[in-house]
Amino acid sequence: MSNDKLPENEAIHQGVHEETDEQLNSDAVSDTRAEATNLLDEQWLTLSQDWQSQPYEKTDIQALLKQTKKRTLLAKSLLAIDVIATVGLIIVLLVGLYQGDWGTATIAYLAFGAITSIVFVYYEIKIRLRIWQHSCDSPDKAVANAIAGLESSIKYIKLIKLSCWLLLPAVNWYVYAMIEELEKSPWPSFFAVNIVIVILWLISHWFYKKRTKELSQLSLI
Repeated sequence: MSNDKLPENEAIHQGVHEETDEQLNSDAVSDTRAEATNLLDEQWLTLSQDWQSQPYEKTDIQALLKQTKKRTLLAKSLLAIDVIATVGLIIVLLVGLYQGDWGTATIAYLAFGAITSIVFVYYEIKIRLRIWQHSCDSPDKAVANAIAGLESSIKYIKLIKLSCWLLLPAVNWYVYAMIEELEKSPWPSFFAVNIVIVILWLISHWFYKKRTKELSQLSLI
């Protein structure tokens, strides 16, 4: 009878031993994971403290207000120049139509320029007034006003770049038409006109990249 129970006791003893080993292994794995987690937490805390202790450049609110005011004045000056140029184009077109001997190409070019300039100034006023109506000199809104001003400048620069693409075919057509009437070599005039337009576009693109970078930096504040 006792001999029959011996294998059973051994099996029970072996099972208990295996369960104990599994429990020990599980506890060891848990301890290892806990140590790894604590180590990661300590490393993250160290990195966070190191990052927070690093010196950073604080935003100079007064300088930002001064810069925004300066750029607003520049934008108003540009708007005034564009309005004066548009009125001048319209007057020249009316004079040409009144005299009646300026040639079809010149009248067509002036008409295109006047219409394009009117549309340009309309959108310029729309872009600028939306910002100027809500701008103020409050230090609490210095960053918000600067961001709004940069967004306005970027839209204005995009308008200039679009105008360059519209001017390119129109100016080339007018130069070609005038050269045919004067019977001169077209290449010097074509070269000069296109170089001027390309330079204007490149300058606008440079300002676009600069203002976009400034906007990205201010948006992080």
